[in-house]
Order: sequence, then C-alpha cells, then structure tokens
Amino acid sequence: MCSEYKRVPGRKISFVIQGPIHKEKDITKKCCNSIRKFFPESKIILSTWKGSNSEDLDIDEKIESDDPGSDIFYYNNHKLENNVNRMLRSSFNGLLAVKSEYSVKLRSDMYLQSNSLSNLLGTISKSKSKFTKKKILIPSNMTINPDREIKLLFSPSDFFFAGLTEDLVDLYNIPLVSNEELNYFNSYKGGYENTMILRSRSRYTSEQYLFCSFIKKKMEINFKDAFDYNKNNRSIHDEVFSNLFVMKNNKKIGMNCYKYPMSFFSSTLYYAYTEKEFKKLNGEWALFDEERLISNFIKYIKKISLLFFSKETYFKIKSFLIKKFI
Repeated sequence: MCSEYKRVPGRKISFVIQGPIHKEKDITKKCCNSIRKFFPESKIILSTWKGSNSEDLDIDEKIESDDPGSDIFYYNNHKLENNVNRMLRSSFNGLLAVKSEYSVKLRSDMYLQSNSLSNLLGTISKSKSKFTKKKILIPSNMTINPDREIKLLFSPSDFFFAGLTEDLVDLYNIPLVSNEELNYFNSYKGGYENTMILRSRSRYTSEQYLFCSFIKKKMEINFKDAFDYNKNNRSIHDEVFSNLFVMKNNKKIGMNCYKYPMSFFSSTLYYAYTEKEFKKLNGEWALFDEERLISNFIKYIKKISLLFFSKETYFKIKSFLIKKFI
C-alpha cells in the first residue's frame, strides 16, 4: 500500500469482543490474551450477557446486555439456531462504549495472530461512497462471492469488522430482526427447501440483514429475500462493496476463529472472494490469482482423491499445500 499512510498505534484502537463467554478450552480467554499480546496499548471491551462470569478474562471493560435469545427450529432432524439478534445487540452495545478513533469488532471465539491491523487500518483510504467516512476492513475469505457456488448478494462476513468507530456504530445502529422476518420461510411457498442453505427460516442471512438494513438508511434498495438475485441488485452489490469495503484474507489481517478455522482452502474454495476477485470490482485486473488457482487445484484433487483413493489421501495433500503455500 501507499507509503503516505501511517501505522495506527494501538492506543487509538479498541477491540470489542462480542458474544457469549466460551469456557470450553478457554476459547474466550485465549481471544483476550491474543489481543493483549499483539496490542498491549489497546482497550479490550467484552460485550456479553447479563450474569456472565468474566473473572478470569483480561479485559478493560465489560458491557452486559439482556439476551434477546435465538430462533431455534428443526429441519430433517437437524437443529438449526439463528443468533442474529444476539450478534446485533452485543455488537452495537459494545461499540457504543468505545471512546477511541478506531474499533475492531470480533466474535468471542476468535483470536489474533499478529499486529497487522495497525498497518491495515493506516492504509484504509477515504471511502468513495456516501455511506461512511472511511472504508471498512473485512476478511475476503469469509465473504460470499455471488459468482461462486452460493448465489447470495450483500453478504459481507459479520465475524470481523475494523474501521472508524463512528462508521461501525452506524453500521450496527439498526433494529433487531422481527419475529415475522425470522420466520419468513415458514410461510413462503417453496422456501423451506432453502433453509439448509441459509441455516435458518429468516428472510435474510444475518450478514444480509445487517448490510441491507444499513444500506437502506442511505439509499433505496429493493431486495425481496435472501435469494433475490437480479441484474439491478447485482449492480448495487458490486458498486457498494467496492466503495465501502477493503478485503484481505484472514492471514494478512492476522486473525482466525477457533470454531470455524479459516483458510481459503476451506471457504474460498466454494463460495468466498479472493483478494484479487474483489479488486476486480474496483477495475483492478490481475493475470494471476494464486488463491483461486490453488483452491481450484485443491478442488480438483479432492474429486480425484475421493474417486480413486480416500479422504485421508485428500486431507494429506491439502495439509501439505496449506503448509507449503499459506
């Protein structure tokens, strides 16, 4: 990135850890410790539920909210749980407590692997859109690319956001999802077959609800439901994404997740952006996209391995390539 941008010091960054306190394997404790290790000057805010025990966590402030609960239902004997309102409330209330210029919002089951964020926040240019003061950093390999297998628009990863505090507060300053919207595909004809894709009955994925609710505060958008893919909405998706976000893979950001370990072999392989695919939205073209090339190769190897060999062979090859190239 351009040398004109300066590294953002840790004292100007607050970390909002949102969600339940995961006691199993000390996951949330490790999350806090990783932030303290790489950003000792930063403030750590835990935004969780009333009555949660945080005595052994290295945090600077604790925000307790009433738990709005989750939408639980069963589909073909699969228990599905939609925690969108929990995510919205804990994120917003935590961000409201931030006093620093920059904020990082992450789940309570995530962790940092480096201090790369200081440089990345310094390189974020002013947004070209009318939505925020500066662009918002999100992980590319957890953000759905509608050109891939899953044709869902408006789905930036909601695991992790980094940017100006006032921009993130504005992003999350939206209503909770109503019961009617949570149960949309219960009554929508033919819609129930899509619940295993969405993993909920909701009208939108949690990412879509967050993003579209924010965008609707700024402009008119006609987005019927999660599967409303048309030329006009695709055009809006590309324009807003390119002007609002900066995407980097999780390794460059320096973070990962205990519950859903990230690599472009696991997610970009099927549905997510590579960094260079996202840059195409800004008119930047590259002859060689190593992420997509390697992930397509892995996908091919998987088919061959499962056809002629075994899952064990596939996982050995995959593990080798991850260690070799990532």
